[in-house]
Amino acid sequence: MLNSCYRQRGITLVELMIAGVIALIALSAALTVYSATARHSVQQLQRSHQHQQLSALLYLISNDLRRAGYHAFNPAANAPGHNPFQSADNRLRIRQLDDEAPASCVLLAYDLDRDGQVGIGRCGSSGCDTGTDDDNVEQFGFRLRDARLQSRYGGQRFDCASGNWQTLNDPNIEITGLRFLLHAQCTNLADSERDCAPEAPQLTQRAVEIHIEAQLLDKPDTAISASAWVRIRNDRLTEESL
Repeated sequence: MLNSCYRQRGITLVELMIAGVIALIALSAALTVYSATARHSVQQLQRSHQHQQLSALLYLISNDLRRAGYHAFNPAANAPGHNPFQSADNRLRIRQLDDEAPASCVLLAYDLDRDGQVGIGRCGSSGCDTGTDDDNVEQFGFRLRDARLQSRYGGQRFDCASGNWQTLNDPNIEITGLRFLLHAQCTNLADSERDCAPEAPQLTQRAVEIHIEAQLLDKPDTAISASAWVRIRNDRLTEESL
C-alpha cells in the first residue's frame, strides 16, 4: 500500500513580522502626511483670518475718519464756520496714549444724530455746555493699547487716556503697530495767492494716512502690515474775518 504524503503550507512567523513592519511604516508615513497637511491648513486659515481682520479694521477706521467734522446745520440760522464738531475740543487730532508709539491715537467727532449738537454722553449737574447734549455719544477715537486696537464709545474727558474703550481685534491677533499721519492743505479765502493767515478766512482740506501692523499671537514670523489713505470729506472752514 502506498502512503500519500501531504505537506502543509502557510505564512511563517518571520514573514508575518516583516509584513507588520511594512504596514506600520506605511501607516506612519500616511499619518505624517496627514498631520503636515492639517497643520498647513490651520496655518493658512489663521493667516487668512489675520489678513481679513486687518482689512476689516482699516475699513472701520477709514469710514469713521471720512465723517470727521460733519455738522448738520441750518444755513439760514447758522454760519458754516460755526461748527462745534470742528472746534478746538472736537476737531480731528492725532495723539498717543502714555508709553505707546507716537501718533497711535486719533480723536474725532461728527454729528451722528444730525441734531447740530455735540453728544457727549453725560452732562454734569449744571447741565450741558452750549452746543452739547447728552442724548448720544458723538466723540470718537481709535488708539493702540497693549497690542490691542481700541475704539472710544464714551467717557467724560475727550482724550486718549480716559473714557470708555472697546478692543476691536481678535485675541489671537496682536496689533504691533498703529500710526496716523495727518496731511492738510490750507487755502486763503480772502486772497488765494497768499498763504493762510490767522486774520483771514481759510479752508483746510485734510487727509489721514493709516498704517497697521499685526501678527498672530506670539508668532513674529507671521507679521503683516496694511495701509490706507483717507480723504476727510468735511473741510474745515475758519471765517473769523467774514
